[in-house]
This record gives sequence, C-alpha cells and structure tokens, in this order.
Amino acid sequence: MQIAWLEIQNIDYKSLFLEITKLDKQNIVFTPNPEIIIESIKDKTFKENLKKANYLTSDGIWLYIAYQVLDNKYGKIINFLLYPYFFFNLFFRRKMLYKKYWERICWSDMTKDLVNWAEKNKKKISIIDLYNPNDIKKVQSQKKFRENFSKKYPKLDFDFYVYNTEKKEEITNSIKNSNSSILFSTLGMKKQEKSIIEVMEKCENIKIWLWIWSSFDYMIWFQKRAPKLWRNLWIEWLYRLITWPQKINRLKRIFNAIFIFNYMILKRK
Repeated sequence: MQIAWLEIQNIDYKSLFLEITKLDKQNIVFTPNPEIIIESIKDKTFKENLKKANYLTSDGIWLYIAYQVLDNKYGKIINFLLYPYFFFNLFFRRKMLYKKYWERICWSDMTKDLVNWAEKNKKKISIIDLYNPNDIKKVQSQKKFRENFSKKYPKLDFDFYVYNTEKKEEITNSIKNSNSSILFSTLGMKKQEKSIIEVMEKCENIKIWLWIWSSFDYMIWFQKRAPKLWRNLWIEWLYRLITWPQKINRLKRIFNAIFIFNYMILKRK
C-alpha cells in the first residue's frame, strides 16, 4: 500500500521476523508513522534515507485510517463523512483490516522479541543511545543501563554506546570490529535513520538494523509502557502523554498525526 511516496510492505510480523533472523544479508527495518511520513515530504534527505530500508512496515493507528481513505473511489467529502465508519473498522473489525492491509508491526514489540532471540541464540547486539547532557533523567538512565540491562538479560552479550557525533568514527569502528549481528538506534527521528545507514555502510557484520525510539527505556524500567489494554486500543500515545507530561512536545506530534496527516491524506485523495 502506498501513502504519499512511501510503499508499505505487505508482510506479517511472523514472516518478517523469520526472514530477518536468518542473518544471511543486511536488513534495515523502519516502521513509519504519520509524523515520519509528514517529515519525509518536507525533507528530501530524510526521504532518501527511508528509501534505503529493506522493510517499511505499518506502525500507528492513523495509517489504517489512511489505507481505508486511499483504497476507495469516493471523493474528499464522502471520505470525510466516512471517518466514523473507518474508526468502527479499526476497533471492531481489525482482523479484516490486517487481512487486507497487513498487520501492524510495532518497533517496541520487535525490539523485545529480537533481544530475546539474540540472548537465546547467543548473538551479540549493539545499542547506540542519544547523547543529551541536558536531559538529567536520561543521563542517569544511561549510567545504570549496563547494570539494569544485564540483570534482565544475564546471558546476552551486548555493547552500549552513548552516540556523540564527535565519537562517531570511534563508535563505528568499535561496532565494525565486534561480532555484533544486530544494531539498535534510539537517536530519534532523522538522527537514527542517518546513523543506521552510516554504520551499515562500514559494518558488514551487522545484519539487522532497527530504530527503537524508547523501547529500551521500557525494558530497563526507566519508563513504564502502557498496559496491554491501552496498546490493544491503540491509545498508547495517550498513556505516554498522561504519564510523561514533561514531554509537552508530544502534543505537537499528536496534532500532526491526527489533523495534519489526515488533511494531507484527504487532500491527496
């Protein structure tokens, strides 16, 4: 299914996981959401970096609204009036949507499953985390990351780097000379895509590349992930807003995902 320029692959979670864990070639997995799609239209470099992914998969409630809008022959006004029906499908006919547009592949779930798989199969992983000395809580989390992560995954071999651009070459060379098979990047939109591609070009040992946003914060209990009910209802974003109010920039992201993205989809219709 295509949204704007973005071609979303028709692949289910299980098939994707089995394919990339063969480790027979390098695979970049990006899971675009509405905010990423909007930004890729504005930024050509970002767009080109996204195009280098081997897999672009659906992540986010509004993509499944967009699929329904784009996959019919009605005009803008009719589609706008059909939004309640689209939401009904989203919450009560999700299996139908998954069958038609393939299931949602969430980076948090993929991260957790890949880490468990790596520990079980004795594969080493590398993690590059955002350098932000102004975020006191993040700095505290990074200081305790190795200890907390090792407690949760005692048999996992991993390298953890705080990714400062001044140390980019040093970190890249360290990853290249390691026996890591999987690279996770938490640097945030644009930085994480760029960092993954830069490392990929120099590190043939890395076979799986994945952006993960806040996944490891959940895994080491730095942040609490939304309960399963919230995730099943696809309102995890609302839980994060309520429990992490200091990140007020989430409001802008939510506004973009709900209003700007849907306006863009209807306009392109």
